Amino acid sequence: MKDLNWKDCFEPAPEAFERSVQHALQTKTEEQHMKRMIPRSAMIAFALILVLMASALAFGGDILNFLHTDNLGEVQIQKPDVKVEYAETGILKEIRVDEAVCDGRSVHMLVTWIADPEKGALLWGSDWDVDPNSVPFAAERAAAPKVYLLNPGSMTVETGGQQYDVWDGWHERYDSAYSITADTTFFIDDLELGDTLTAIRPTYIYEYDPDPESNAPAIEMVPCSVTMPVQVAGTRTYEATNLPIKLENYKVNSAKVTRTDLGIYVEVEAEDDYDPEEYENSFSEGPGEGYPTLTLPLHGSAWYRLLDQDGNEIASLTSDQKYLANDDDGEEWAHLLIREMFPVAEIGSSITIQPLDTGSMERFTPYTLELVER
Repeated sequence: MKDLNWKDCFEPAPEAFERSVQHALQTKTEEQHMKRMIPRSAMIAFALILVLMASALAFGGDILNFLHTDNLGEVQIQKPDVKVEYAETGILKEIRVDEAVCDGRSVHMLVTWIADPEKGALLWGSDWDVDPNSVPFAAERAAAPKVYLLNPGSMTVETGGQQYDVWDGWHERYDSAYSITADTTFFIDDLELGDTLTAIRPTYIYEYDPDPESNAPAIEMVPCSVTMPVQVAGTRTYEATNLPIKLENYKVNSAKVTRTDLGIYVEVEAEDDYDPEEYENSFSEGPGEGYPTLTLPLHGSAWYRLLDQDGNEIASLTSDQKYLANDDDGEEWAHLLIREMFPVAEIGSSITIQPLDTGSMERFTPYTLELVER
């Protein structure tokens, strides 16, 4: 089998995506829609958020560019049905979704928000506290009547007669001071899929205020739904054979790689190496009472990065996690199933992961997983 052919294909993970992943891993609290978006309290979950977008420009082939491929095989690029309920205030002039793809495991969309230039310019929510001159189209934005923060809310997916809350990853870019486009990807492989799916998300608009103490309510809320057919593509599955193993910050119990024409999916089961009895006996007032003197996870919150043959990080399109332990006293963070999606690539006889602590972002010694196709 050939080795992974990643070289020279990918840029480093965007800083905004890194920040959003770190925040999502450190909090389980659902974001509050009617509070302004600030990095510490509303960095749209990692994991995870459907950015609704499309710009005044046409983005033909943009999905192929984002997925780093010129051929999606049997996966078809679709033009989804988009319904938007625009607010009377009219700051947000248009939401468009020009392209979408689905392989039965994830959905990828290109979404654009366009503001009315007579009302004001747009600033991506997580950019509220950065130097305005460092944000693209700064001069154009400074000349606008007002500046507004754009904050997409949580996403819900309806399919197969059921409704699900989902996390999504996004990569945003400024088309102008008045238009923001984002690539967004989210998992659907755990859903009971029907023939179609509808992604529903509100977009919130806030008046820009650089004061970190400001917590003004949204002045505009624009609901949007995106409906598309569900396509299920063929898969090839690989499992790691040299596991379990104790790494520097946690154990890796199992790992699986799944490839479709849309991308590759890497699942890693990570577990904190702690003694449950020692943890139970650490409570200040006896076992099962009071507060523990040991804080879980003992060795930092587990995550990983995927590396190419030269040791460079491969940009993730989206990611999420499942808790496999008890949901109390922090124990759920001690046993996780971590899932990430990466652009299309050939799967070889191994992949290399680099463990990290999502709290400190400390990175540990990389480890190569030997793969066998199942």
